[in-house]
Amino acid sequence: MTLGLALAFIGLTGEWTSGMGLVVKILLSLLVSGLAAALLYSFMRTPIVVNEEVTTRTQKLAASNQVLKSEISDWERAEVALQESEARFRSLFQATFEGILIHDQGRILHANETAAAMVGYEVQDVIGMNVVELVTSESQELLKQIFQELAEDPRAKRDAFELVVKRRDGSTYHAEILGKPFTWEGKDVRVAAFRDITERRQAQLTLEQANEVLEHKVDERTTELMEQRAHLVQSEKMAALGQLVAGVAHEINTPLGAMKSNNDVFIRTVDKLRTIVEAEDMPQEIREHSQMHRIFDSVEKLNHINRDAVERIVTIVGSLRKFARLDQAEVDDVDIHEGIDSTLTLVHHQLKNRIEVNRNFGALPLVSCHPGQINQVLMNILVNASQAIEGNGEITIATSTMGENSVRIDISDTGKGIDKDQLARIFDPGFTTKGSGVGTGLGLSIVHQIIDEHGGSIEVESEPGEGSTFSIILPVQNDAT
Repeated sequence: MTLGLALAFIGLTGEWTSGMGLVVKILLSLLVSGLAAALLYSFMRTPIVVNEEVTTRTQKLAASNQVLKSEISDWERAEVALQESEARFRSLFQATFEGILIHDQGRILHANETAAAMVGYEVQDVIGMNVVELVTSESQELLKQIFQELAEDPRAKRDAFELVVKRRDGSTYHAEILGKPFTWEGKDVRVAAFRDITERRQAQLTLEQANEVLEHKVDERTTELMEQRAHLVQSEKMAALGQLVAGVAHEINTPLGAMKSNNDVFIRTVDKLRTIVEAEDMPQEIREHSQMHRIFDSVEKLNHINRDAVERIVTIVGSLRKFARLDQAEVDDVDIHEGIDSTLTLVHHQLKNRIEVNRNFGALPLVSCHPGQINQVLMNILVNASQAIEGNGEITIATSTMGENSVRIDISDTGKGIDKDQLARIFDPGFTTKGSGVGTGLGLSIVHQIIDEHGGSIEVESEPGEGSTFSIILPVQNDAT
């Protein structure tokens, strides 16, 4: 356009003067040449710029395309991984041996086939139901309480618990439930897994019953062993006591015999001296000497005291030997009354001056028994009776026959009695109604065992504050021993 204007301008000024026209022509020629050069430069440069911009944009597009392809590949891989993960989840969800439910405050959102089968429904039937419908009425209360707690804290964790599940056909079984928080389609819900523990409970119940039986047998065996041990210990004590008594009796008998003999000689000698002094041929001064007569009276009195003491010692030694009965360790026909008297002699120190003993003896036949053991029974009961009496009181011993084959021994006291809740345990090893340090709780246990071994029985009747009565029944002919 610029070139056209210049040419037109030259044509219009053709008539100028030659001088001025020449200058103008020269100027116009230069102008046209400049414009032409500018136009030529512009036309030559435009394709280069365009090519550079195209190249730059092409490179940018290629880079963006590469990034886009990479992002598309990552997305495709993520989608494939997600599909595989979902497939694995569905596979595990369905293949697990436990029933799995996803629920929102009890309303079932999803369930696996195992869960549906365990309640007797199809999966599509279970979805939408409330789990409360799938348990017994007793378990419903527990579930409602749990849901109430979860409503306050949906993310709360609970330990496993047990419910009784109700199948569609009405049958039931015990199930163990374990639940935890879970996110389902963007919402906080709960996933619960449950399993049938009927066999486990049955095995546990069987084990508990077996344990109870075993514990009972262990208790029985322990009691039996304690009784046997106590009896053995007591038998050893009695054997040691018997040996001691035999030795003491042997050692005492010799000097005791000498004392008894010498005392008799001394009594006779004093009597003879008194006879001589009081004879008619003695001077009157001697016969009537008052101091001498006082000496004779004192000596005579001392002699009688010594004689009674010696007789008492002889009786005690005899009672000890009869009580221990080392010479009669086997079964023998025994006079029960003799054993009672011997035992009363030995416990006299616990009875004297405060307890009166009443003997109501009937006519008894000889009883076949271990005399030492029966004497031990009598001593234990008599000692217990004396200890039960606080202050003064009475002990009554009555004997009688029961038909032709049994004898009965009743030992009653006026002591403090025994509470009814303690009577059932009175013969248990280790049980005692006495204070600490007074008894071991083995005496009556040993008594019961001895009587039982003799084929007899022992019973006790007691009222608090009114005393106690122990009744022993022994067979006349003891086949048990």
